[in-house]
Amino acid sequence: MNITSPLLTTVKQLCAERHIRAWLVGGAVRDLLLGREVHDWDIAVERDAIRLARATADRLNADVYVLEADLDMARVLVGDTLIDFARLREADLDRDLAGRDFTINALAIDLELPDQVIDRFNGQADLEDGVIRALTETSLTSDPVRLLRAVRQSASLALAIDPQTAEWIKTHAALIAAAPAERVRDELHKLLQESDVADSLLLLDAFGLLAHVLPEVAALKGVTQSAPHHWDVYEHTRRVVDALELLGTRWLGFDQSDESALMLPVIPDFVWDSLFLNLPEYSDALRTHLGDGSRWLLLKWAALLHDIGKAKTKTVEADGRIRFFGHEDLGVKLSEERLHALRFSNDEIKRVTGIIGGHMRPHWLAEAPLTRRAIYRFFRDTQDYGVDILLLSLADHLATHGPDTELRRWVERLGLIAQMLDAYFSRHAEVVAPPPLVNGNDLMEELGLSPGKQVGVILEAIREAQASGEVVTREDALMLAKRITNNE
Repeated sequence: MNITSPLLTTVKQLCAERHIRAWLVGGAVRDLLLGREVHDWDIAVERDAIRLARATADRLNADVYVLEADLDMARVLVGDTLIDFARLREADLDRDLAGRDFTINALAIDLELPDQVIDRFNGQADLEDGVIRALTETSLTSDPVRLLRAVRQSASLALAIDPQTAEWIKTHAALIAAAPAERVRDELHKLLQESDVADSLLLLDAFGLLAHVLPEVAALKGVTQSAPHHWDVYEHTRRVVDALELLGTRWLGFDQSDESALMLPVIPDFVWDSLFLNLPEYSDALRTHLGDGSRWLLLKWAALLHDIGKAKTKTVEADGRIRFFGHEDLGVKLSEERLHALRFSNDEIKRVTGIIGGHMRPHWLAEAPLTRRAIYRFFRDTQDYGVDILLLSLADHLATHGPDTELRRWVERLGLIAQMLDAYFSRHAEVVAPPPLVNGNDLMEELGLSPGKQVGVILEAIREAQASGEVVTREDALMLAKRITNNE
């Protein structure tokens, strides 16, 4: 096993200079054994972890953060790589390893003896057998976030959960409700960043965790829907997230496996052919829009939560048709509450709930010929997350119709999305955000208006008319303003 790394070489040199013993521990060792690329290095040291982290950061010209001063823990950030330093628990490597979660994470390598893996709990054998096994029942109950981590690592590493460990998780699932919200959020973030989220949701539910971490999603089980929906709301939700992941890999080019995607055998081949035929030029712009991945992650959160308002808004009409009037508005409220509970930032909550609140709008836009005025109003109301809503609408369409997806309706939806994306990316200043032709002072001087709401209403009417192509010059704008004030 090769653990050659310039970063580790620097750490090793500093440890030698300071006469400190250090071990590579946990997931980094596991990933090296699996042949996976390592971006998170965990270093356990016998003493002075924070000082060593600061010295490492100085030598690498990197950032350093104290994680837990009392526990002597710090993090060094080098590009996209993390190096975490922590003092050994009770200053003993064996006790440190015994206090970890799973056998596959209770591995260590002495930096002075890089060819020898320290394996006290048969973690290498479990790796070879493809098993996640808790060290003890207490290793789960002492830190309930590990209940969630078991499911997440099972998905990310493609390992089965040992039957005894699975039983312990089911027995103690309720403990996750008392775990620190920030850590639960971080585990859910990591789970959503993996492929096959749909399967992970099934696992969370099977182990009794889903009802505690995302009760609004669990409540969707068994909530039936009328045609053209192919599945109940819970299954539809799983498949929306899965279809969104497929769009990310197959269209946007995100580096993520889709071989076992739930929707892959369901979606007709013409979906992909027509997607590349109708929207070939937008993948680069969309990748740029989604940025470093944080927006993509929040979009996946929106996909997961977009229909949680349906459980409480379901009605059945006399003819048997099922409706969910106002489910998007209730979904905003419920999502805001859940995301606040999980300690999301205000900006993150605004983005996710904005997507959820607007997720029906592409469907409504498809019911009539699309105008420039409608495009303007859509992006005016949805701001820059309107693009995210358009992506979600494609996944939503596929997870609604499933194998019954019709070529005509799909191509029509692609045509609408193409016009929307063209306006946003290619004609932004013309249709989405026209430059002002007049300002409030102009209106007050020309029309003798007093400061107040009327001025804002007129300015918005002018912007909308610009976007629709009805107003082109300053003179046009002033003429429209005069007509509005004269109630023409």
